[in-house]
Amino acid sequence: MIAPTAAPAVRAVAGEPLSADQQTRLHRAIWAERGRRLDVSITVSPCPYDDARLVELRRAGRAVGFLPHELSSHLTRDRFRTVFPEMDSYAESPANGFVNTADIWGWFDYETARDAPWPDLDEPATLATVAAAGRTMLTLDQYIVASQDQHLLTGHHLDDRRSWSRLATSYDGRTIAARFDGDQPEEGREDEPPTPGSLLVAYDLAPSDSGRMLGVRTRSATPPLESLWDDLWTRTTGAYVRAGYPARLGTSPADYLAGLPRIPRQPSTYAGRFAVPLVVDPRIPWQEQARLLGVRLSSQSQRFSFAAVEPAACPDVPYVGWFNAWHARFPGPISSIDARAELADDECGATPIELLAMNVALPDLVRTSRFFEAVGFVMTTPTPVRCLCLYRWRGAPELGANQHPIPYSMFRPLVRGRAITTTIPATIEERR
Repeated sequence: MIAPTAAPAVRAVAGEPLSADQQTRLHRAIWAERGRRLDVSITVSPCPYDDARLVELRRAGRAVGFLPHELSSHLTRDRFRTVFPEMDSYAESPANGFVNTADIWGWFDYETARDAPWPDLDEPATLATVAAAGRTMLTLDQYIVASQDQHLLTGHHLDDRRSWSRLATSYDGRTIAARFDGDQPEEGREDEPPTPGSLLVAYDLAPSDSGRMLGVRTRSATPPLESLWDDLWTRTTGAYVRAGYPARLGTSPADYLAGLPRIPRQPSTYAGRFAVPLVVDPRIPWQEQARLLGVRLSSQSQRFSFAAVEPAACPDVPYVGWFNAWHARFPGPISSIDARAELADDECGATPIELLAMNVALPDLVRTSRFFEAVGFVMTTPTPVRCLCLYRWRGAPELGANQHPIPYSMFRPLVRGRAITTTIPATIEERR
């Protein structure tokens, strides 16, 4: 049951299309309740679609949804068991191997048709058709949210009559398909009693498989990320203010915020590598920043001396840089030494201050054992092999040093694109 404040917006779905403001209020109410079940505070950024675009989407048979970062990965999918216990799927297990092509979060659009669109196509034809339409497949996590939203708003799940939907999630390298059980048996399987609301995931789908009951669920290939990036700026700079950065630098909170650069347009060459823009303030030493932000320092990080691998890549004024998501740049475990050797000319390893900025922006990473190493910052004594990392220790985030330069499954290198922004907006309009 969603919060009462969402009820008017839910009823409006059946009539006129909701405005962007109404969509924002609706999904914030929905996720406030879901976050309460998880005991996690979930931030829903303002709906990035303008009213005219929302009308176009509705006429095209599409709706908009919001997937929080806290539920966007196979590593966090077990949380859906708490939010939607009736799904009861093996694809939600913490040890599941159902990995997304990429972990996408934020606002997205999707088809609301009860049966999956684009049926009777094998996988190559599906991919070609979807790409030609300017679309791309939903991840399993987006599909779960879209289907549960539809159930909340219409009383039925996606694909709960007969169809299956291909998704941008794989198992052992094979694309999966999924559907939800409805009240009636699946067409062609009338001898199998359904469990309404149950999530069914097919792990054995072959690229050559096709049929009138196998389709695909999609979103726009270019999701509206600007509002998500603005939200990252707001939550990061807000944390700096609450931690006392303005007072430490001898300025007021308003002047401090006015003196920070805004998030620029993402360089086109960063697509697929660096999707997380972070505001970084290097004017306070990293050890002091950690204490201000409530991040513990391990005995190792305080006992030994560390230095930047590339001092010229460490600005001394506030800047916005573009960083990799947890397994976007390096999908699997890799040692810090090997990661540095693989950096392209337009990349550099991150510093401890950048680790702290990532934790401020996306604290759920550490809470769910997705740790980063600052591969641009290494130990100089007694030996330059360890690098600083941010992990969870005794129930809280901590900065420490990995004992050996070998791959660890919980860690990924934090890498930044070399192009940064230090320009401060001169006018109120430029700051928006």
